[in-house]
Parts: sequence; structure tokens; C-alpha cells
Amino acid sequence: MTSNDQLAAVEVLCEFFEIAIHNILYARKLYPDAVFESRKKYGVVVYQAVHPGIQNYIQNCLKAVAFHCKKRQLQRLYVCFESDEIVRERFVFDVLGVTELYDSDPFFVELEQYFRSFILKLHSSQIYLPDLPTDSSFSIRLQTSFNLSVEFNENPSFEEFPWVEESKSDIISEDRLSIIPVYTVDTQCLKIQILIETPQLP
Repeated sequence: MTSNDQLAAVEVLCEFFEIAIHNILYARKLYPDAVFESRKKYGVVVYQAVHPGIQNYIQNCLKAVAFHCKKRQLQRLYVCFESDEIVRERFVFDVLGVTELYDSDPFFVELEQYFRSFILKLHSSQIYLPDLPTDSSFSIRLQTSFNLSVEFNENPSFEEFPWVEESKSDIISEDRLSIIPVYTVDTQCLKIQILIETPQLP
């Protein structure tokens, strides 16, 4: 992959993550509908939060996503919903592979069809989920290699938006998870498995 191809791959993936995160927040009704504005992307209506605080938080998170994508070390992205400091639900983007975009899909036609289908699937998947508690908040979490996490935390570009490593008590055991498969993006250039995980609380 050339440097230009790599940057294009990262930009396309980060744009998808941005749209996905905003639409997850809209679909899960974490904020009033008035906080969002609609626009067209991938041939469908998508939603974007217009509140500056939400936008800034997501943008700062995406900078970290781009850093890890360029190093090919991003393993998972989580959109977590918490209440009483407990994760009640999380959307999981399991990044299985990113290869050259231009050679296999130069105009992103196939990729955008997958992204479009995911947006439609996202909104229909809400029938399987209970309403979130009224005091819920959200956070974005990343799973990367340990060595790269050290390099990232030492990078001065991210000093104003530091990331904190999860403690062992925050890690949810796989045998305590209820999993709902949502969608799989499976092209020659990008493979992502998207799930909803809900912990089985004691």
C-alpha cells in the first residue's frame, strides 16, 4: 500500500466511523432529536449531532482512530453506553482487515453500498434493544496493541485529549455478554464485523 493509498483508506474508514457513531447516538435516543440534523450520505438519510461538545469529543476520538489505523494496529472500536458507571450496552466494530482501496474499488462503489446497508440495518436493529436508562452517557473506546498504546500516549499531539487504559475491573468477560450480530462489511479492501454486546448484569 502506498502512502497515498493508506491515507485514503484511513480517511474513508474514519468517515464511516464518524457517521456510524452519530447515527448510533441518534438511533439509541441518547439525546433529543433536536440535537441532530439530517443529511444525505451513501444514498440514504443520516444524522449528525450539532452540539459542539459532542462533535468535539467524537472528532478527538477519531484523531486517535486515525493514528492507530495508520499503524495498522486498530483492532476494535467500541461505542459504549453507561449508567451508574456500568456499561449497559456497546456497539462493537471489529476491524478484521484493511487493504488497498484504490486497486480493488477505485470509486468506493462497493464499499459505499455496504455502508448504506449498515445504516439501514442499524435503525432496524433497535427493535431488539430495550430503552437506555434516562441517566445514560456514552464513551468511545479503542482496542489496540499494547506497544502502540505506549507510543500513542507519549505523542505530544494527544496531550490535550489523553486516553486512559482500562482497568481489569472494566473489562467485560466474554461469557457474560449477550451478542447481537448487526452487519458485516466484507469487501476486498475492508472487513469489519459489527455487533451489539449487552453485559448480563448480576
